[in-house]
Amino acid sequence: MEKVVAERCDSYDIKMLKDFFHTGFMEVGFKASRQRVLLKPNLLSGKSLEKAVTTRPEFVRAISELLLDSSCDVYIGDSPGYESTEKVLSKSGIMDVVKDCGLKILSFNKKIIKKYQGISPYREFILGEDPDDFEIIINLPKLKTHVMMGLTLGVKNTFGFIHGLDKAKWHLKAGTDKAIFASILIDIHNIVKPAITIIDGIIGMDGDGPGSGRVRDFGIVALSKNAFALDRYVEQLACVPFPLPITSKAREYGMVPDFETISVNAPASISDGFQMPGTMDTNWNLPDMAKKVLKNVFIKKPKLQKSICKGCGVCEHVCPAGALSVVEKTVFFNYKKCIRCYCCQEMCTEGAIRV
Repeated sequence: MEKVVAERCDSYDIKMLKDFFHTGFMEVGFKASRQRVLLKPNLLSGKSLEKAVTTRPEFVRAISELLLDSSCDVYIGDSPGYESTEKVLSKSGIMDVVKDCGLKILSFNKKIIKKYQGISPYREFILGEDPDDFEIIINLPKLKTHVMMGLTLGVKNTFGFIHGLDKAKWHLKAGTDKAIFASILIDIHNIVKPAITIIDGIIGMDGDGPGSGRVRDFGIVALSKNAFALDRYVEQLACVPFPLPITSKAREYGMVPDFETISVNAPASISDGFQMPGTMDTNWNLPDMAKKVLKNVFIKKPKLQKSICKGCGVCEHVCPAGALSVVEKTVFFNYKKCIRCYCCQEMCTEGAIRV
């Protein structure tokens, strides 16, 4: 049986985090010594810390110091949605940790072809970095909602191994089919095979995340060697009232194991006032053909708040379907082309796109 170790944690105190990591590693049987280690945080975009978009620098510092004390060779990397890795590291405050600890930065801009026969319809994946180059990969997601997948947790975080521009291609292939996209995310996660996943849920996000949701104090940190178990644990904490796409698809293939939770004082729930994305109530129990017919009528569309928009063009750049354009700093949507992936909302720098 897998183990999930969880603890209440109301601050980003480095010593407290290191104590939790040390205890958690022993509980799940994780060890790292003199090994080549890659840290994979959530570096979605370069927003300020108070926006709760990225994994916190204190998280990265605490785990880095433990690894360096064990003589590990530590790398850090991710592929943000549209900015450079270095820029997001700087804006998120993690660059200070990189410099202080001597971490090596990876920008995930290679073209590593991985053949894999998993549960998705696809058999070839191009990654920005080769996970096989590392003896240990440590997955460091942020506890946030996600307008397409419900929550972005451990399994979703490994999608960052896909280069920023290539992410749009996978969204285009999946279209509005959340089950297909979930299967793609699961295959990528199983290729990456992180040795352990540690979720930063001290301060996170609900509502229409993962880039412009509502900042919340959840006060939880948790880890497991199995990200599917950890994700399911967080879904239970949030009292999610319906199956989320990744866990639902993983369960279908027997990938969500039984697990025990080890904790002294972790909160029993974070569901008080917890808001799921507004898009998640349209996952009706209907045949696929009926869903396609009803899509343009009922599935929520991304919409612009003109008073907030600065016309920067990021939304146009990241849209996989070419469904919007920016003319004279004004955004225009073509809803006939829109595949409801909400990449525009996810990456909007000003939070000007809502659903």
